[in-house]
Amino acid sequence: MINYMDRATLSIANPLIRQDLGLSVTQMGFLLSAFPLTYALAQLPLGLVIDRLGSRLLIGVGLTVWSLAQCLAGFAGSASQMWALRFMLGVGEAPTLPSSTKAVRRWYASRERGTPVGIFTGANHLGQAIAAPFLTLLMVMLGWRWMFIAMGVVGFACAAVWFALYRDPADANLSVADHAHLTEGETIRDVRQMTFTLWRRLFRFRTSWGMFLGVFASSYMGGVYATWLPGYMEMEHHLSITNTGLIITIPYICSVVGSVFAGWSSDLLVRRGTTPLDGGRIPFVAGLIGMAFFTGLTAISGGLVTATIWLSCAMFFSQLSGSCSWVAASAAVPENCLGSFGGMQNCFGYLGGAVAPALTGYAVQATGSFTTPLLIGAGVSVVGAAIYWFVPCGPITPGDLGDVRPVYALA
Repeated sequence: MINYMDRATLSIANPLIRQDLGLSVTQMGFLLSAFPLTYALAQLPLGLVIDRLGSRLLIGVGLTVWSLAQCLAGFAGSASQMWALRFMLGVGEAPTLPSSTKAVRRWYASRERGTPVGIFTGANHLGQAIAAPFLTLLMVMLGWRWMFIAMGVVGFACAAVWFALYRDPADANLSVADHAHLTEGETIRDVRQMTFTLWRRLFRFRTSWGMFLGVFASSYMGGVYATWLPGYMEMEHHLSITNTGLIITIPYICSVVGSVFAGWSSDLLVRRGTTPLDGGRIPFVAGLIGMAFFTGLTAISGGLVTATIWLSCAMFFSQLSGSCSWVAASAAVPENCLGSFGGMQNCFGYLGGAVAPALTGYAVQATGSFTTPLLIGAGVSVVGAAIYWFVPCGPITPGDLGDVRPVYALA
């Protein structure tokens, strides 16, 4: 939740930072792209580090680093300084989602993972929902600089709580029965400790590329909403900063509902006999198609009320795909490869998220409206749905990776 609140600070403060630092809309679009671009590129090396060092260390250290970036952003005096701190934020936040997915994979059996994944991805968007009114109020009262500083302090406190409370199953003195429960329903065991050679082999498979490109498409439209939703309300519907902060809470809450529903529906499909991988793929594709449809309606809507309704529906469906991409990832590879695979998937996702804000800012400045960029995003979503459905061809096993210890389905 804190992760996504911190991401939202720049978009919430968009108009004031543009005014204070003297940025054009196009320049702001590129600044908004600094975080997702860095976040995406950091996924590749950090995924391997997660598999080597574990979720506990990477989430705690990452939270500390990104909170420091938030505090320092409150003192930024130029666009270049803000760029550097958004890069730092991207590196700090990069381990969070792959590490969280790895923690869920370790703590839940295969038929139970969709719901906790839906909850932690829902918490992301709960953070965005809280951020809209809370950060807007904080910014109006104290200014945008103190808003950044306050969020950094909150992050430091959360890092201390994480280190104090979280343990991996191997360090939790579980019983034999508990360990048996956690591996129930597994179809592939782990490979040996992750190496660069195994990391590199993950790029050889159709399943990898189908999932990576599908997530790129999902995150493209998600990137538009995550960075330009306040700007859309202010520029297209002429709302004040305060009213924008209140209105955009509605779509963000729908994102939370969509995330939790995604996890529940994935678990339901698996309990009814669908494979764990398809339990993630089916809601993912449905989410992309629904997001494309309602984004198209948003693009052609004229009034604030109808635009808010269609945006809320689009963001609900966006989280069917957003959450279930992590459910599918947890079933696509052995657990010891999951941090690496999740990092790769998230890299491609945030490449889409990095392209989207800059292209949107350029298109809005060129056309004077959000209609064209929204329709482009809807088209990208449809193409991504087709790729995600037709290209992946089953989970990647240790034998596929050429591991020295071929492992077969559990008895």
